[in-house]
Amino acid sequence: MELIVEDAEFVTMAADGGPAGALLVRDGRIAAVGPAEAVRAAASPGARVARLDGATVIPGLIDAHCHVCDVGYLAAAADCSQPSAPDIPAIQARLAEAAGLTPEGSWVTGAGYVEYKLREGRHPTRADLDQAVPNRPAVLYHTSLHACVLNTAALREAGLADGQPDPPGGQFGRDREGRLDGVVFEGPMFALFERNLRHDLARMGAVDRVRVVQGAGQRLAAFGVTAACEADMRRDSFGAFAEADANGLLSQRIYGLVVHDQVDWLLGAGLRGRRSGRLAAEAVKIWADGGMSSRTAAIHGSYPVPPYGSGILYFERDELTKMVRGFDARGFQVAVHAQGDRAIETVLDAYAALGAVGNPRRHRIEHGGAMYPPLAARAATLGIVVASQPGFMSTLGDGFAAAFGDRRDELYAFGSWRRAGITVAGSSDAPVITADPLLGIRDAVLRRTGDGLVLGPAERLAARDALDLYTTQAAFAMHREGEIGSLEPGKLADFVVLDRSPLRTDPERITDIRVLATVLDGTPVYQSESIFAG
Repeated sequence: MELIVEDAEFVTMAADGGPAGALLVRDGRIAAVGPAEAVRAAASPGARVARLDGATVIPGLIDAHCHVCDVGYLAAAADCSQPSAPDIPAIQARLAEAAGLTPEGSWVTGAGYVEYKLREGRHPTRADLDQAVPNRPAVLYHTSLHACVLNTAALREAGLADGQPDPPGGQFGRDREGRLDGVVFEGPMFALFERNLRHDLARMGAVDRVRVVQGAGQRLAAFGVTAACEADMRRDSFGAFAEADANGLLSQRIYGLVVHDQVDWLLGAGLRGRRSGRLAAEAVKIWADGGMSSRTAAIHGSYPVPPYGSGILYFERDELTKMVRGFDARGFQVAVHAQGDRAIETVLDAYAALGAVGNPRRHRIEHGGAMYPPLAARAATLGIVVASQPGFMSTLGDGFAAAFGDRRDELYAFGSWRRAGITVAGSSDAPVITADPLLGIRDAVLRRTGDGLVLGPAERLAARDALDLYTTQAAFAMHREGEIGSLEPGKLADFVVLDRSPLRTDPERITDIRVLATVLDGTPVYQSESIFAG
C-alpha cells in the first residue's frame, strides 16, 4: 500500500530537512519526503495520490503528559468549568441535572471548577452541594484534580467525619467551627478519584470500557494528537487501553507512566514494555507535591492566597531517593510530578544521587512550574527532561500570578530552560485543561493570561520552537525519537493536515487553525474533510 501526499506545505521538523514538496507512505511508514518529482519517482506506478490543495502537513502532535483515560471518564461528568459555570448556583444547577442522569450506585460527578474564577471567589462547600444533591453522594472535582468537594453523603461514604485530623499527604477544608466543609486536598482526593474510577469501570462491560478510551482518543485525534503519555496508568485503566488496542480502536500511541504503587502488579502480570505499536508501559510515575492551581505545590516560603501554607510534599528526600534508585535499577524511566521549588529541589537531589552521567534513562520532571534559574541549571547539568504545559498560561495563569507574586515571570520558563540545554516536551495535562496542542503552541509564543497579563515576556518562544515542544522534543521524552516526531524516511507515517501553517500564522490566530486530518500509520484516524477518501 502506497500513498503520495502532495500539493501541500510540509513542515518536517527534521534537523537537516530541506524543502519538501511531497511525501510517500509505504506500509505505514514514510518511504520518501522531498521534491515532488523525486518522491513520485520513488513510488510504485499504482500508488494512490492525495493532493491537499495547499494545506500544511506537520508531524503528528505528541502530548507528553495527559490523562487520557480521565478525559474519557470525565466526559460524562457535569461541566462545572469556568466560564460556562460562572458561579456556585450554576454549578448547583448542573449537579442537580446530572443527578437525574447518573445510574444508582454511582456518585453524581461534576468537574472543572477553579475557585478563583468563580464569582464568589471561593471553593463550593458540602452545604452548597447538599442543596443540589441532598440524598446521594456527589463529588465536584477541581480542574487541577488535586482537590475536590464532597457533599455530606459522599463524606459519609468515604469514611470522613468531623474531628478527624488531616491525613499524611493531604488536607481537609474546615469551617469556622472546625468541621469538615467538604473540600478535600491531595492524597485523600486521589484515593477518592481512583476509587470512583475503579468502581465505575468495573460496573461497565468491556464494550463500555473501550468506549471510554475510544471517546478520549477521538477527542485527541480531532486536535491532531497522534501519541500521548498516559500520566496516571493503573491496573484498571491499563485494562481499558488493552481492550481498545485488541479491537484496533486506539487512535494514539499510548506510552504509559505507571503509578509507582502499581509497578509490582505490572511486573507480576508480565505487562512491562510494548504490548503493541500503540500501547506500551515503560515508565514510572511518582507525585512529589501538589498542584499550582490548587496552591498545594510544595514551595519555600508560604502562599499569599488561600489555603495559604507551603503546600504538600509527599516524600522526604531520603524516601524519594530510595524510590527513584530502586526504579532506576530495574530499568524504568522515572517521571516525577514536581511543581513547587521545594519539591523540584527534592527531586533533583534524588536524581543527582543516582550518579549517572547524561541521564541515560531520560528521567523526567513533570510540570516543573517553579523551576527557578538555579534549579534549571541543576536540571540541565543532570540532563533531566521536563514535560510541561504551555497552555496553562492562558487558562490558569492569572491564578499563578496571584499565588507567586513577584516570581510570576519565572514560572514555566520555557525560553530559559531551552537555552540552558534542557529538553522541554509539550503537553496539556488534560483534562486539567483542553488537550488542544495548538493552544499550547500559541501560549508558548504569547505567554498571555486570560486577563491579558504577560508572564515572563523573555520566556516567549518562536513558533517553530513552540511546535518543537510537541514533536521532536516530546518524542525524545518518550524514547520514540527514532520513530515519530518528524517527517523523515523510515519513521512511522504519523502526521497532521492543517488548513494553514502555524509557522506563518499570526500567533493570535494559531488556535483558529483547523485540523483537517490526523493520520496514524498512514491511515486517517480523524478527518474533518474527506481528503484521503478513495
